[in-house]
Amino acid sequence: MKKLFTLALMCMLAICGYSQDPGTFDESFGTNGIATFNPSSRFDFIKAVIVQEDGKIITVGEGQTEGTNYAVFVSRQNPDGSLDPTWGANGGISYYKADPMVYKNEAYDAKIGPDGMLYIAGHIYDSSNGDSRGYILCVDENGFENVTYGTNGYAISESGEGINYSGIAIDSYGRCIVSGYVQNEADTMFVRRYNTAGLKDPSFGNNGTLKIAPHDAYSSYAYTVECVENNKILVGGTRLDYNYGCTRATLYKVKNNGSLDTSFGTNGYVELNIGEGAEQLLDIEVDANGNYLCAGHSWLDNEPYLRYETYVTRITKDGDIDTSFGTDGYARLEPLENGANDCYDITIAHDGQIFGAVTAELWYDQSLQAMRIYAFNLTADGQLNEDFAGTGFLPYSLSYPEIYLHKVAMQKDGKLVAGGYTYDGNVNTEIMISRIFTSVESTEPENPSEPAGIEVVAEAIDANNVKVTATPNDYAVEYHVGIISKTMFDQVGVETFAEALQADGKPYTDVQEISFGDLTELTEYVVIATAKNAEEEWTTVTANVTTPQGEGCEELMAAKFNVYPNPATSVVYIESVMNETAQVSVVDLTGRCVKQIETTGSVSTIAIDDINKGVYFVTIEQGGSRMVQKLVVK
Repeated sequence: MKKLFTLALMCMLAICGYSQDPGTFDESFGTNGIATFNPSSRFDFIKAVIVQEDGKIITVGEGQTEGTNYAVFVSRQNPDGSLDPTWGANGGISYYKADPMVYKNEAYDAKIGPDGMLYIAGHIYDSSNGDSRGYILCVDENGFENVTYGTNGYAISESGEGINYSGIAIDSYGRCIVSGYVQNEADTMFVRRYNTAGLKDPSFGNNGTLKIAPHDAYSSYAYTVECVENNKILVGGTRLDYNYGCTRATLYKVKNNGSLDTSFGTNGYVELNIGEGAEQLLDIEVDANGNYLCAGHSWLDNEPYLRYETYVTRITKDGDIDTSFGTDGYARLEPLENGANDCYDITIAHDGQIFGAVTAELWYDQSLQAMRIYAFNLTADGQLNEDFAGTGFLPYSLSYPEIYLHKVAMQKDGKLVAGGYTYDGNVNTEIMISRIFTSVESTEPENPSEPAGIEVVAEAIDANNVKVTATPNDYAVEYHVGIISKTMFDQVGVETFAEALQADGKPYTDVQEISFGDLTELTEYVVIATAKNAEEEWTTVTANVTTPQGEGCEELMAAKFNVYPNPATSVVYIESVMNETAQVSVVDLTGRCVKQIETTGSVSTIAIDDINKGVYFVTIEQGGSRMVQKLVVK
């Protein structure tokens, strides 16, 4: 019966004219593959597109919601392109103002953090005094400001410096990193890190900020930022070159302490050297091999009028341009010949294919209103994939005085989502989201209603610690893991403990090694893992493990180290009686490490003001010895 139904459905799609050829629009989305909507009365602009795990689509931008003043908007669309009425309080669109009194609240970039929150970076412009302030806005899963972040959901920079935030990334600890530039310091680029509470991180750079004054430059602008291995940071942007009087695209690498990584490229940076000048580096992505893909556009010549090409280049972790990519390291694209071909965003599929968006204009014939937009597809080695729309470029057959395609994102089913906007030349704009078939294979399970499964292997490391390796199957969309003594397990029961785990709000999605500490020697424990599939159906498994007899290491360590105060609110001190070096970790009840330092003297400090209140474990390791102490954060 299932096969007959599938065959009938395929026939219906064929009759309706739906095509799954790479580089064709998915006609099941919106109208003929394109969904449009108006967030506000006029002048709506899109700045970010994000596909959620459940297939819903987030768009971020700004528009004139009240008179001539701009507010940030965030919309959420269902997988069919319709607005999701459960998002926010306005039928699928929410509006935000970091400062309601100023002329512009603009958004520039957005990311979803490991906590499921949406973080938006932008700037506030006050036309009365010409001042700009950067901000991060934290939005919860329902479309409302997360008031526990910063001040009522906003982390706003100081006034009077002309701060602009233009890019955002989130590291493995959930900390936001923003890139931008300071207008009042001759437009100097910078990168800044915030802790999870929305406060500038004093352990990074100079009170949370690293200002980068590039060599031989009048001014510099950072437009994009990305976290890479070991929480290092890539900052991409443009500097105005003294010698040539033109802009040069430059990529910088920053250590996680807020200093330049001088082992990268030339003293911490790589000049892309794409063309004649007027280079823009506007997006950074990281491929499966850890290489850095940079994209933007650069000037070619002025014949017959202004002419730009789109580029994508690949750079190794060490800062070398990978000459095996494209042609001598560059994929150079000019879908509209003799036009200005601008690229603002790319995305990388799981198989290495690269997709991007191009907005192009024929400057020499304004009478034609000759603006064009294209989605493009490169192979993993930087060549145009001609299986995509026959040429590697998909042109949109839309006619407006102005039309822009700015952002792209990949769905798990291999479809490409591309976002832009149209403008009628007066005041009316319309946000546009399109969905396109590609040759990327889906990573979604073929039948999401199959039961979730999870394999659990538990191993006692010593008398007080157990390591658990959890491996979910393809149908598990999330899972939770916990540990309890066998005595307590027999009293509580598997169902009660599984329900408590399912509600803990800290799910895993892929293979994890989880450590549980502060256990008792010679005790039998039960490890419980509970996983759910796409249909919200839960599967629970258990594994037993017994801790061995201790060898007195913990008592020996306790004589060497002292942890205080306990309970603590903002700072914990680790005192070494012997002034010895050790590795110190703060671990939550699920086994996640939330803080980690190395003691360097008689007293070391751990700032805990950016972690949630609750019970944690402080683990001190030195040589083969370990000490675990419970810590209460109030």
